[in-house]
Amino acid sequence: MEMEFQVGMSITGEGMISVLFIDDEPALLEITRLFLERSGEIRVETCRSALEALEILKTRSFDAIISDYEMPMMDGIVLLKILRAEGDNTPFIIFTGKGREHVVVDALNNRADFYLSKGQDPKAQFAELDRMIRQAINRRIAEESLRLADRRMVDIINHLPDATFATDREGVVVSWNKAMEDLTRVPAREMIGKGNHEYAIPFYDSPRPLLVDLINKPEDEIRAHSYQNIRRDGNSIIAENPTGLRNGKPAVFWSRATLITDRKGTVIGAIESIRDITEVRSAEGKQKDQAAREKESGMFDRIFGKSTASWYKKGVDLYYNHGRFQDAVSCFDRVIEMDPTHVNAWTEKGICLKELGRYDEALQCFNRALELNGKLPATYYAKGETLEKLGKETGNFSLFEQAIACFDLVLQKEPDNVNAWNYRGVCLKELGRFEEARRSFDKAQTILRLHPQKGLR
Repeated sequence: MEMEFQVGMSITGEGMISVLFIDDEPALLEITRLFLERSGEIRVETCRSALEALEILKTRSFDAIISDYEMPMMDGIVLLKILRAEGDNTPFIIFTGKGREHVVVDALNNRADFYLSKGQDPKAQFAELDRMIRQAINRRIAEESLRLADRRMVDIINHLPDATFATDREGVVVSWNKAMEDLTRVPAREMIGKGNHEYAIPFYDSPRPLLVDLINKPEDEIRAHSYQNIRRDGNSIIAENPTGLRNGKPAVFWSRATLITDRKGTVIGAIESIRDITEVRSAEGKQKDQAAREKESGMFDRIFGKSTASWYKKGVDLYYNHGRFQDAVSCFDRVIEMDPTHVNAWTEKGICLKELGRYDEALQCFNRALELNGKLPATYYAKGETLEKLGKETGNFSLFEQAIACFDLVLQKEPDNVNAWNYRGVCLKELGRFEEARRSFDKAQTILRLHPQKGLR
């Protein structure tokens, strides 16, 4: 069996490209559908919730899925996790509002193909969405073709949208695609055929192992090469490295490396895709610096009498209504400085830190809140969600067990908590307890069918 690499090709074999678009804004659903269908090559089906999408996907398949991030009942990342946990590898694009840079890495780590922010020039935005759909589909076709390890491998890699290179069993470069040329300014003709880690020079200014060389190495050895946020996904590994260089300037690179095997399962090479996420991490760093400066002025709040209630209210507004998580953390810090026993401030601060990907700090906040009041389901839920994310990031399976224990405590008090059932299922799937995971997912969907309002937090 061989797959042709062709722009606009349907994975499902139905001719036209089929897309499922999920968003709770009816007007946006309609205008997006009209734009994408203009070419006559794409057919779009729409729905207004992740629950409805799961029902549709039980009997239908699509070439690509586009989902809003923030929706009632279930957000786009949870939907993505459920689909991936069930073995659904349909190309997935997160399409959501600005100010949520923290969602980018979370989406990528859960195998989203692309992330696009709303609020740009509409014409340019929809054109970019159209391009992402086609590239995500082409990449999935390419990945399927690579599993066959046939002679077309080099041509396929050359068309991948991400900067990608491939090596043979000896670590010699056999492909260096156009996107990699653009990222490194090194033409393929100068890199193909080279070994001895020379492919690392454009990224680190000297030969050294890249992630593609470390797939089967222990985590300590991978960290010794400055990789962080390491996560394994089957025969692939995902990580970030903040010590890179791009055009002579410091850069943070996100990488995904995968072994290439033949039909018998014998390793014949490896492939690595790299993205520059410097701007995302830089934005997070600036937010942390701003929070530190604002924290220094917290002592004046007590002197001039600003209340804990006003700072708490401001913090909740900043992250619930505006997605400004770092600014919200600063507000909750001021509440805690004035009242160290303010349980809700500890919990809300932990939620914001979790959204920023600072999981260890978030857990410290949740543990402090539970020390003050151990009967709050919302705190146990937030702690469980954070443990799940940290387990995914570190590959520590004991964290999934701890997360399940948190969700079980939530369900003792709130047996109809849909999100707790869903996340419990995700954790069970990570532990290989597939039948229990399926029962958790089915329980969540049954509750939502009977009582849709139960999905609203």
